[in-house]
Amino acid sequence: MAARHVSAGRNKDTGEHYYPELELVRLTIPRRVYTQAHMDLTAEAVEEVYFNRDRLRGLKMIYEPKYLRFFQAKFELL
Repeated sequence: MAARHVSAGRNKDTGEHYYPELELVRLTIPRRVYTQAHMDLTAEAVEEVYFNRDRLRGLKMIYEPKYLRFFQAKFELL
């Protein structure tokens, strides 16, 4: 099964999920809120995911709200 692009949603005419050729993760960081320790911990977490990428499983969407699905959707492990 191809990966779904959660923020892209579905085709309005067919209801089918969009399946992008390339899936990217966007990490946004508000200004003047976090310390260097926060940034170090975030970098370590991203690194840990990268190093364990072959062991990590995907997620299946089990709840999809009508609006803002990328904020309110619910998932379970595959």
